[in-house]
Amino acid sequence: MTNRRVRGTETDLRTVKDRFGGIDTPASLGGMFAMIGTLIFLGALIAAGAGGLRYQLNAMDFEGNMQELEVVGIVVASIVVLVASFVGGWVAARIARFNGVENGVGMAIWLIALVAIFAALGAFVGQQYNAFQRVGLPDWFTQITTEDVTANAIVGAIVGIVMVFLGAVLGGVVGDGYNRKVDAAMTDRSSMRDT
Repeated sequence: MTNRRVRGTETDLRTVKDRFGGIDTPASLGGMFAMIGTLIFLGALIAAGAGGLRYQLNAMDFEGNMQELEVVGIVVASIVVLVASFVGGWVAARIARFNGVENGVGMAIWLIALVAIFAALGAFVGQQYNAFQRVGLPDWFTQITTEDVTANAIVGAIVGIVMVFLGAVLGGVVGDGYNRKVDAAMTDRSSMRDT
């Protein structure tokens, strides 16, 4: 059993990482909520100010009807998902303090699991329970399991999922890089004190 009690100042970061590193579930969940918030915010900005720019996150409309995805819509949605998941991965890495990439990937897994859970609720209980579809968040699993599925819907779903993981890893790397700079500053200061 690991002793999680906070002890005095430790200058050996390996022991600190051994105690506090690894997958941090609250950090990855926080990253997921940051990603969802960023996705909603960016989608609202595009809807408000993009004019004729097609932004299609899903092939399903709000009523659950299949619509044809356009290539431009898939590209714009992919960029938005990439940016939002970058933010989510960065938040997860910064909160977790250690293992930023792993916690960024954890954020992506939580998001994909949530999309799948709401798609399953919609399929088995009723589409009114698919909260992601009703508010225009990613609903990739519903759009690829419907009878009217199109090639663009499958490509859009795969690209969206890949963008979530890519952004999460990149955000995790950047967040972890900042934490390592803090570690370096702390160890430099403590070694100056020892001399």
